Amino acid sequence: MSGAPEGGTVLDPLLSPRELAELLGQFPPTTEQAAIICSPLEPLLVIAGAGSGKTTTMADRVVWLVANGLVRPEEILGVTFTRKAAGELASRIRGQLAKLGTLARSGVVQLAPAAAARDALEAKVSTYHSYASGIVTDYGLRLGIERDAVVLGAAEAWQLASDVVEAHDGGHQHFTAAKSTLIQSVMDLAGECAEHLQDPAHVRAELDAWVAGFQALPYLDGTAKPRSQAAERLMDTLRTRGTVVDLVQRYAAAKRRRNALDYGDLVALAARIAAEVPHAGQMERQRFKVVLLDEFQDTSHAQLQLFAQLFGGGHPVTAVGDPHQSIYGFRGASAGQLFRFPEIFRRQDGGRAPTAELTIAWRNSARILAAANVMSAELTAAQERKSNARLAAGLTEAERAAAGPRVAVSPLQEKPNAPDGEVALARFDTALAEAEAIAAEILDRKGDFTPRRGAQGAMTVSVLCRRRAQFACFQSVFDARGIPYEIVGLGGLLSTPEIVDLVATLRVIADPGRSDSLMRLLTGARWRIGPADLMAFADWSRYLARRREWAAKNRLAFGASVIHGDGPDGDTPEPPEGAVVTSDVVDSASLVEALDYLSPDFWPESARPLTDTARARLLGLRDELRVLRSFVGDDLSNLIGVVERTMLLDIELAAKPGSSIHHARRNLDAFADAAATFMQAAERVDLTAFLAWLETAESEEGGLEMAAVEANPDAVQLLTVHASKGLEWDVVFVPGMNAGAFPSAKADRWTTGAKSLPWPLRGDREDLPAWDTNVPDVKTLLEHEKLFADDVKLHSEEEERRLAYVAFTRARDFLMCSATVWGSARAPLEPSLFLAELLPLASGAAQSASLGPWADDPQDGAENPVSAGEETAEWPYDPLNGPVITGQAGAAARAGRRDNVEASAAAVLAASVEVGDDGPSSVEVGDDHRSVPGPVPGPGNPRSCGSLSREVGTAAFLAANPRWGRETAVLLAQEKVESDQLRVELPPHISASRLVSLGEDAEKVTRAMRRPVPTKPGMAARKGTAFHAWIEEYFGATGQLDLDEAPGADAYVDEAYGLAEMQETFKNSAWAGRTPAELEVPIETRVADVVVRGRIDAIFRDDDGGWDLIDWKTGKVPSKALLAVRGVQLAVYRLAWSRLKGVPLEQVRAAFYYVGQDKLIRPVDLAGQEELEAIVTNAYTSAG
Repeated sequence: MSGAPEGGTVLDPLLSPRELAELLGQFPPTTEQAAIICSPLEPLLVIAGAGSGKTTTMADRVVWLVANGLVRPEEILGVTFTRKAAGELASRIRGQLAKLGTLARSGVVQLAPAAAARDALEAKVSTYHSYASGIVTDYGLRLGIERDAVVLGAAEAWQLASDVVEAHDGGHQHFTAAKSTLIQSVMDLAGECAEHLQDPAHVRAELDAWVAGFQALPYLDGTAKPRSQAAERLMDTLRTRGTVVDLVQRYAAAKRRRNALDYGDLVALAARIAAEVPHAGQMERQRFKVVLLDEFQDTSHAQLQLFAQLFGGGHPVTAVGDPHQSIYGFRGASAGQLFRFPEIFRRQDGGRAPTAELTIAWRNSARILAAANVMSAELTAAQERKSNARLAAGLTEAERAAAGPRVAVSPLQEKPNAPDGEVALARFDTALAEAEAIAAEILDRKGDFTPRRGAQGAMTVSVLCRRRAQFACFQSVFDARGIPYEIVGLGGLLSTPEIVDLVATLRVIADPGRSDSLMRLLTGARWRIGPADLMAFADWSRYLARRREWAAKNRLAFGASVIHGDGPDGDTPEPPEGAVVTSDVVDSASLVEALDYLSPDFWPESARPLTDTARARLLGLRDELRVLRSFVGDDLSNLIGVVERTMLLDIELAAKPGSSIHHARRNLDAFADAAATFMQAAERVDLTAFLAWLETAESEEGGLEMAAVEANPDAVQLLTVHASKGLEWDVVFVPGMNAGAFPSAKADRWTTGAKSLPWPLRGDREDLPAWDTNVPDVKTLLEHEKLFADDVKLHSEEEERRLAYVAFTRARDFLMCSATVWGSARAPLEPSLFLAELLPLASGAAQSASLGPWADDPQDGAENPVSAGEETAEWPYDPLNGPVITGQAGAAARAGRRDNVEASAAAVLAASVEVGDDGPSSVEVGDDHRSVPGPVPGPGNPRSCGSLSREVGTAAFLAANPRWGRETAVLLAQEKVESDQLRVELPPHISASRLVSLGEDAEKVTRAMRRPVPTKPGMAARKGTAFHAWIEEYFGATGQLDLDEAPGADAYVDEAYGLAEMQETFKNSAWAGRTPAELEVPIETRVADVVVRGRIDAIFRDDDGGWDLIDWKTGKVPSKALLAVRGVQLAVYRLAWSRLKGVPLEQVRAAFYYVGQDKLIRPVDLAGQEELEAIVTNAYTSAG
């Protein structure tokens, strides 16, 4: 089909898409893009293939509409799925409109007033969930939904569902799953009911009707034969589903009692409002003249209904999506939904909405595109078969004509002058051989992963796996080859190594019963306690437990005298006459307690011997934990910072090869943000409550959200295909393409398990396989269920094919797809269907793929080499050498780093010795030297670098070697001087508030940036946050309610903050009677070489057409000196707004309003552009 949309055209536009692109200095749009950009104001479906430039086209469409006077910027709504995507689209639109307005006001071009106006506002760009939340907030009162309803996070929702399951007192004889599985079933089914707008009560009634109908059927028509076990299992599945629905209803009731909503409720309630509150649709259509829906293939049924009810009937809605990239069906997305857009969003004359396409792949090279099109061809054919079957299913000729033509998806086309690129296909004997080959290919293509400041165009590499279980093999091989790698999304933030160690330490200092967490520390790379010493340490723990029990029976205080004194060590004697046995106070053996009671010179004879090295390390850990326990009562964020520094995590991450400091510590920063989020929302803020919250989050939120994913040129990125959507790399490997693995053999259907909404009740049921239940007997019913299972497998294969299409289209220049002969099973593996379909590309005259190593099928009866031999490894292992595993099939010899590190250390020491005896000697060397644990002594390692370091760090050694002592002292002093200068690489972007802080105390700011310590929002910060929230509520409600009835005002009244007084002061001020043009506006502008970001509290229009920027302050008015420094913040806001609106700087004013004192402070000498550049340059110079 043609890429141009059908329908009418806009008459006499001021500028064509090409003219507009030339005006803005952009590449001219293609014919497909131009047709979409200038399409009529009517519904339109855009099929945009992977990498086809949809974001650019959407932004250009907005700018073209504004430039030609068809809409104002604020009359445009753009909706997408992620905050990142929303920010990118908003930034692109904002920048182009600002440039356009500047050109218009300077007379370069004549534009519509909406494009040239100084007071033009911005287009609204939001996420789907955020927009739904806004609908509930704005119109929910009409359905009795309070504005102050609490939105539950996933962990909080799971905890509430857990409480509901715990309280269940109904029948449970048909339950076979664990409690956690039942809780998850409640959560999943509740979410699906919301996504498909089904009342749980209706679902229960339908299930009861099915069970009753099936039970009334004979097993075999015309016979009295009893039902089979398969039939009974099916009945039990339906009964269990009914019980889960009952629990879903109780879960909903529990949310209502708490005035709480979960994320599924937001979308369902928004769709209900759209259907039942006509005023909502009228207001939204009046507010937004044009709507853009991005990633439409990932929308749910509820989201479809929300926008259909609000913006149906011919409203200009442009939906952009790619059915081939619909891979989130398990989250409620429906690929077939996109194809129904033309029927649901019809034109005003009743005709189907037109369809346009973007078919040029700007990302992929030619051969990679050919591989992707092999996957998409079968997807297109399958959709054609479904469309034809649906049209032929009982439709009259008139109905077929009304349905119109099907929505076709054209294959992606090469971009002009596209490079050939490379596609490699391979099959290896084992997964280890596959990983070795991929590692060799990576080193051949990118041998240097050294980070370079400001490096542009560095090659990016990723390995995309179908399952997370594939990561381990690549980790081992990459470690052996010295290839830096990054695991993206492995179980969430709480599964990353640094966070696991940090949380383990927090658990140990908070709970003496967490022996499991202590074991994590004992066996980790830092302390490395070996198996024999661990068993001896366990003996010590059991010895303490026996002594504690003996002391309790004899009513003695448990302490050193009991531990070291005489008494039974083995059998416990009978208590003396009159003694009371208090078994309830006897603790079980605790490793945490055993560590705390460890003595440097006592060891019981009944325990196995403990080595001196292990004792020294255990005592070191004991002392460290004792220090950390003294901080437990402190602020939670500060405690986390202390633990981080005490464990040396910040230093370890800073030394991580292949990563900048900011990238290396991103998980620690994300964890600090999670702690801050907990402190703001939790009723009880202490370490115990925080750890309990983490336990729930680890189970039910995937371990907290990871930091945002970006392509990283400094390391190979390991991630799942699902996590790769939206990203791209130069080089991509897709391993493990075996039959049963990719595509996966797993195909879930609603007739098994207990968590799925029955498919006949789903909103997208027309796009799903159907189970024919119109049968005369149970035997036929079961036969049809088997046919249904076969159809589900085919349906699942289509989703897997879309997943392969996504994986292939992530690559720009090189793509390698590979399989293995052997896995963990005894039988060999067949290559994946998808890999087999690519093989023809490697043959023929138009060869577009190379066939790499291709292992033949083994002979019958061949033994699996993966399980043929034993694998052994020495543990604990030296961190500088890594685990040495022997017996792996195809394992390469591993070269450790210890020899190189020792050689380097020796060279440094030798160089210091060569300086001579005449060096400075006036610097004193303190006695407090940190002892760094070295490698575990073993054969061939009598004197390691670690042991040498310990000797060099002792006062005795320095006294015996005065020359080394003096040189060491000089080096330490030099390091201290350099450290005191706080040399730190400042980021290329900075917040306006931090820029002000640089002016106040550059040393403090750079120290915090070098070793960030999270701080809990204090009273002043919380007071400011609460007041700002009240201001937003106040101005958002002044149009409909009296001032005294501002919704949510009472929720923010807190006597400790004095908010009531500030609110009263504000209401009596001149600001209360003015209407702001904007509130809480994020800004970003470049000053010198730094991008400064901030948020303007309120923006007002002056009578003369100028702008007035106001920053609300809830604290006291500072000194004149501090005011002068803090005026820099206003100056930055002023400059940013001037640039954004394209107005002279003189037309923008700015001021602080100190609410508590009702005082407006308006600096008259705010810095201009040149002065700000000098301020920023000086601040960075003094800080760096």
